[in-house]
Amino acid sequence: MNQNLNLKQQLRCIYISDFFSGLRITDAVWVALLAARGFSLWEIGLAESVYHIVSLFCEVPSGMAADLLGRRKTLLSGGVLTVTCNLLMAFAPNLFTICLAMGLNALAMTMFSGTFTALVYDSLKTEGREDEYIQVSANSSQISMLANAIGSLASLLKRFLGFAGFYLLSAAFEGVSTAALALMEEPIVTKAQANREKHPLRTLPEQFRQLVRDSLHVLHTCPMAGRLIASSALISVPSYLTKMFLQQRLVELGWPTELLFLPLLLGGLACVVGTEIGRRVRCRSMRRLYTACALLCGVGTLLVGAAPAWGGILGMMLVQGVLEVYLLHESQKLNDAIPSDQRATLISVDGMAYSLLMIPASPLVGAVGDAFGQAGAGLALLGGVIVLSGVALLGKKPQES
Repeated sequence: MNQNLNLKQQLRCIYISDFFSGLRITDAVWVALLAARGFSLWEIGLAESVYHIVSLFCEVPSGMAADLLGRRKTLLSGGVLTVTCNLLMAFAPNLFTICLAMGLNALAMTMFSGTFTALVYDSLKTEGREDEYIQVSANSSQISMLANAIGSLASLLKRFLGFAGFYLLSAAFEGVSTAALALMEEPIVTKAQANREKHPLRTLPEQFRQLVRDSLHVLHTCPMAGRLIASSALISVPSYLTKMFLQQRLVELGWPTELLFLPLLLGGLACVVGTEIGRRVRCRSMRRLYTACALLCGVGTLLVGAAPAWGGILGMMLVQGVLEVYLLHESQKLNDAIPSDQRATLISVDGMAYSLLMIPASPLVGAVGDAFGQAGAGLALLGGVIVLSGVALLGKKPQES
């Protein structure tokens, strides 16, 4: 398909959106603030679990909507919803409302997860430059992580902002990100995408059924895609949980809430370094890469759960940096293996697999922490599981990919 898409302008809008959505100032303090309001680690884990339950049920449908109705429309809807749930969270009076806001936030995030990647990859494909995806993805990730590191400094403003203030400021940043999304174009690389607007609404149910059949066919005929999806889901479990429970563990060790920006700042910098290493690494075997990354992530998670404060911070940095290396190559391999018409759907399956594991993992890690009286106990258990997943592949012959 021929399309006069301004790729330079498209990438500029993508990077602006990455930056402002990456200023996730609530990430640095939400666990500590909820704990200070009297919520237990189990209740906080439950709220996180609600997030992943909604993600599980909405991940694939949102990707299908993006493939059938358009990626730009889906991203804009997600942006509006993100602003809305930040406003709701700002004035949440109880656990039920917090869980509701977490659910709405999850719905918004599902509209981004597979859709944003599909839009970026197909934007490059319109110009025959999809081999540059790993570089663009690395740029995008680094911008997001740098913004996240800057946003983590907001914990210094705790005494001025308060719980509501953090979420109101977050809503403002998300509004700017959504405005940048509105300036993007819809990439068109297939006839089916070009004919989206021509289909009447009554044909949508059959289009959804056909998309399901086509996506299942791709997974059946491309086993490498299934292996990539499963591996990224398992190795990603410690990603957010290490940051989430490290907050409370540092508080238990005597750190003031105002200093909780420091580990997230360092974690963001570790992600930037990991992405830079990932873009320079030549991956000849995804199995070998997974083995190395799983062992390192598992050790890092163990450090977060059991080491002294600075050892835990270094462990979290190790987890974040190594994950960036693996996921950068996993995303490139997965996009190369799947067709454009099912791209957002299948990338959403990738996200759904992660949520499927996080639903039990979040409250379980919290419950183990409550049972032992230490937030790191559950993380130590999780680190052992990740290490074992890497050890299980040590004796197997590497596969070329």
